[in-house]
Amino acid sequence: MVEAGFRPFRPLAVVGLGLIGGSFALDVKRLGLAQKIIGYDQNPDHCEKALELGLVDAASPDLDESLRTAELVLLAVPVRALPNVAAQLLPFWNPEAILTDTGSVKSPLLNAMRNPKFSEVRFVGGHPIAGGERFGPEAAIPELFQGKRCILTPETHTEVEVSQRVRGLWTALGAEVLEMKASVHDQIFAAVSHLPHLLAYASIDAIVRSDHPGVLAYSGGGLKDFSRIASSSPEMWADIFLNNPTLLLDRVRVFQETLDTLTAAITSGDRDRILKLLHNAKDSRDRWMG
Repeated sequence: MVEAGFRPFRPLAVVGLGLIGGSFALDVKRLGLAQKIIGYDQNPDHCEKALELGLVDAASPDLDESLRTAELVLLAVPVRALPNVAAQLLPFWNPEAILTDTGSVKSPLLNAMRNPKFSEVRFVGGHPIAGGERFGPEAAIPELFQGKRCILTPETHTEVEVSQRVRGLWTALGAEVLEMKASVHDQIFAAVSHLPHLLAYASIDAIVRSDHPGVLAYSGGGLKDFSRIASSSPEMWADIFLNNPTLLLDRVRVFQETLDTLTAAITSGDRDRILKLLHNAKDSRDRWMG
């Protein structure tokens, strides 16, 4: 919902025109939150498609002088590329502009932004909790962020105006905005996002190595629901795993302990122990689903 008093951005730039960047641009334009949207994507086909779909008003595979006109720049590129892309902005940077991002791992970029070369960049990290399995500008979805959470990770020195402007933009896109430390964010999402994606990919890999060729043809809706996220971009998730390794591996070790418990209980025929773990998991999920 666009709140009374929201001041639309003049030019706004989106770097990365995939699902998240494209959906962001689509709704910014649809809701009139910026007077002009400039898109950048290293893939020329993505630039052409974003223009064809009307997601942006101008698009280029290369950063250029147009960037200086932007009041806000959103980085919607893979997490491993974020620090390098941020550095590539500097020759065209307007010190009055605001920089934010959509990465699902916050600490690496935040650490990079502490380098003195970024001293004139007004930055606050962001992570909209939204997405899907498709990618590219044609995957852009209207109202993708409606009713979703968006995490901001300001530091103690982050200007209040910067956080407020970014908060206001995500709120106008329909998101519920929360703030937390980057380290807390990365710990939480190692558990609730990064681990489930890792397990989905690993599960499909284990299944297809069955003794029966074409085993997936016999699966039902349960496997489709469970494994849906294994259709996401492998490149994107490889980068996420490698950008949050310590916290992700902590969760993997806990999961391995759970598997060891189940393995031991099945081996010994301990039905009570199996039921206890299954009930605990079911009750936790049911409370979460409300």
